[in-house]
Amino acid sequence: MWISHGGSSAGEPPTPEHVERWQRRMSPPENEFPAGVGITVLLANTDDVAVGLTQMEAFTTGFRFNLAVRLRQLPLGLVRGELFMHISSHAPEVPLEKQLLVGIEYPDGRRASSLGDIRALRPGAVMEDDRLVLVPQGGSGAELAVDQGFWVAPLPPPGPVTVVVTWPGFGLEETRTVLDGDRLLTAATASQILWPPQSATEPPESPTPPRPTSGWFAEPSD
Repeated sequence: MWISHGGSSAGEPPTPEHVERWQRRMSPPENEFPAGVGITVLLANTDDVAVGLTQMEAFTTGFRFNLAVRLRQLPLGLVRGELFMHISSHAPEVPLEKQLLVGIEYPDGRRASSLGDIRALRPGAVMEDDRLVLVPQGGSGAELAVDQGFWVAPLPPPGPVTVVVTWPGFGLEETRTVLDGDRLLTAATASQILWPPQSATEPPESPTPPRPTSGWFAEPSD
């Protein structure tokens, strides 16, 4: 069942206008050539695991980055080819404590994480224009290395942007890294619009992931 959004009646599917608006929020604009931000940072690491942020690019509507994950060796119990499933994939067979979680926090307090319920942000759902979203994009992986893309929208207000990661099953405690958000805003002004946006299509359904009971990634209280 669809929830009304901007004039749609409850229970009715979203209009093409709503779908296009949804796409502009939930993915990088396909009609733009982004500007490089020039931020690469190691977010957290141990003797055997490293998680970093690379390839950050800014658009007029948000930014995307690559989460680079590297292992020294496969831990006991993890078989070849399974690493990619643990990188914010919400695979039902992967326990929550073994998933790598990533979150973004803006200086005004807005938060989003890889545990966000994408169904609440579907085209027909009520969504504030300034609601922060963090959406997994394409990724690739090998036996000891995974690169997972993420899209973040909208752009942050001036000030610091905090990136939070935790991976208890692999020995990484909750770690916060502060980035220069003003560099993001400056880069976004250099993104080039190539042509008018094209029409969008309705996305598929997505499951609701579980959440930890404590820490930054826990369910926010009202």
